[in-house]
Amino acid sequence: MNARAEKRMPEPSKEIARFADVAMFQAEPIDVQAGPQVHLLWMTPDPLGAIAAACKMYKGEVVRDLSTVTDEERLDYLKQITKTKLKAPFEFVKFHFLIEGVTRAFTHQLVRQRTAVYAQESLRFAVKEDMPVALPPSLAGSRPFEEILVDTDLGNFDMLTDVDKAAFKWHKAMSHMQVAYEDLVNVYQIPAEDARGILPHNVLTRVHYATDLRALLDHAGNRLCTQAQFEWRIVFSRIAQELRDISPRGIVHNLGPNACNGSQSAYMASHLADLFAPVCYQTGKCEFKANFDRHCNIRERVDALGESQIPSSEWSDSDKHGDLAIRPEEWLLNHGAARKRM
Repeated sequence: MNARAEKRMPEPSKEIARFADVAMFQAEPIDVQAGPQVHLLWMTPDPLGAIAAACKMYKGEVVRDLSTVTDEERLDYLKQITKTKLKAPFEFVKFHFLIEGVTRAFTHQLVRQRTAVYAQESLRFAVKEDMPVALPPSLAGSRPFEEILVDTDLGNFDMLTDVDKAAFKWHKAMSHMQVAYEDLVNVYQIPAEDARGILPHNVLTRVHYATDLRALLDHAGNRLCTQAQFEWRIVFSRIAQELRDISPRGIVHNLGPNACNGSQSAYMASHLADLFAPVCYQTGKCEFKANFDRHCNIRERVDALGESQIPSSEWSDSDKHGDLAIRPEEWLLNHGAARKRM
């Protein structure tokens, strides 16, 4: 090679490329121990006012300024709309959430709601170097992996409880998967969009989720039911808590100088949290009775209480209904509520 040709050759890089594609980046870490987190980024500033204004139109009353709607009317129309099939007023209330610390399995189910908008962390480019993986609820009672590993190394595997044995298999598989994924990306320079093929369904991710109140309540009815995966009940509990915890942090804003009672009426959004319930609580009967639907630990009592015309708001009253009473934790906190052993 002559001197002129040597000058045209590029200088050798002094750095080793970390990723195969410049579009790839390290995903922001997710705290596995924290569980699913919901952040309400924005919502309709005066949700109950918007609902009341739409309801008033049904009576021929025209609202041109939400400051003319009283707080009593806000609460009354919210109550009235639960008594009618006309749910369009709920569509005037919009939400923008960031949901993170949820599994990829969860987001696969979430995006089936076709009445919403999503922007999801893309595993084509976001590299999960720490590979955060959620422990399934059926293994929640296991001991820490480090303790199980000590017993296993001492040859005491057969003496472990079944849940500890299952946890050992789980953590061992996840460990192998994490090493393989990191080697593919960092050592062998495989693009993340190819390496992600070995990531488990329980790898944690995040997604922006925008929807309206009508669609959100419809989704909640199905996903708070025992038929849905337990993770959904955690997420909807966090969504409801976000609405209850609304405070002056920039979420409720732009009410304008004529807003009724300043920010007080906006904080009435916390009343929306009380609307979230399984579909059976909304209709007074179990809506999952096909031969392909799963078992439910409260189905028979739901139907018995509904046939007696007892409103769902009273179903938990054991003094009135005895053994028929349904404690919310029976379906909300029980990850095995839809399971029936063979």
